Amino acid sequence: MTQAPKPRFGICDAKGVIVSRFHSQFMASKHALSWAAQKGSSVAIKQRGTIIAWARPFGPGEACLDEGHTPELAL
Repeated sequence: MTQAPKPRFGICDAKGVIVSRFHSQFMASKHALSWAAQKGSSVAIKQRGTIIAWARPFGPGEACLDEGHTPELAL
């Protein structure tokens, strides 16, 4: 018998420890957004060890997904 494939996506807490693993990026980002909104700290989404996105809180009970597509604006 063959084993089931290991989930490719994971979310990490502030310490860098993988909290949960997911098979799809959609479910990982959905869970990371709710985690960041509840805990009030940034959460990394990793794909096999590489950080592909961050879920960052920006208000009480709110979070946004930062995938790094747009550069930061210098103000």
